[in-house]
Amino acid sequence: MTEKKSPIISFKNFSFQYRAQKKPTLKEINLDIYPGERVLIAGPSGCGKSTITSLLMKENRPQSGVITLGGEVLSDFTTEGLMKKITRITHDSYIFKGTVRENLAMGCETASEPEMREALGQVDLLGFVEENGGLDMEILEKGANLSGGQKQRLALARALLHDSPVYIFDEATSNVDVESENKIMEIVQDLAREKSVILISHRLANVTAADKILYMEQGKIAESGTHEQLMAQNKAYAALFNKQQELEHFREDAV
Repeated sequence: MTEKKSPIISFKNFSFQYRAQKKPTLKEINLDIYPGERVLIAGPSGCGKSTITSLLMKENRPQSGVITLGGEVLSDFTTEGLMKKITRITHDSYIFKGTVRENLAMGCETASEPEMREALGQVDLLGFVEENGGLDMEILEKGANLSGGQKQRLALARALLHDSPVYIFDEATSNVDVESENKIMEIVQDLAREKSVILISHRLANVTAADKILYMEQGKIAESGTHEQLMAQNKAYAALFNKQQELEHFREDAV
């Protein structure tokens, strides 16, 4: 008999409300995320999906309920301890003024040059970097001398070197070119073989292969299942997916 894995992240009867708001942003959330699981959190703007990731990073504090990480209460973690467990990649991950090497070292101070080159190769950025000075290539403040896609790829290479058990991609493919978007999603697929990956994405077509999709409405998990299961239910998730597909096909036909 196969032993059932314990969740790496668990929300129990969790609720949260911003002080400036009259209504709770999250209501009675119960959620388990397991090692090696890809979880997509989807839903309309303001439904609370990004709030979940901000709470995992301890940027906000809950009013009720408990979050655990690896069986330990999240509030007991120091900032340093939390950073060892979770890596978050956002749509505007910060790139520092300095060299490529220095930016990558932010992910892992002990990373060797071969490891840095391997990470850059994984995100298809190695050729560009080597053509422009190698690991000593100078990067301007906020990556001003890089394209949006190149900045995200460099941030992703840094994240790969960090090597934490949990990765959060919070709208990480927003505002990048199609090639970079596809590469990021390939990395997500590879990471999920060993890591727990949480995806916040407005574009559902990218993440239909998620092991679990949580569709949120008004601060609650309204639907939960695989893409195929939620499409078969033909509720809000299916309606949003079909609407996005229609819009994408319309744009393609208009070109």
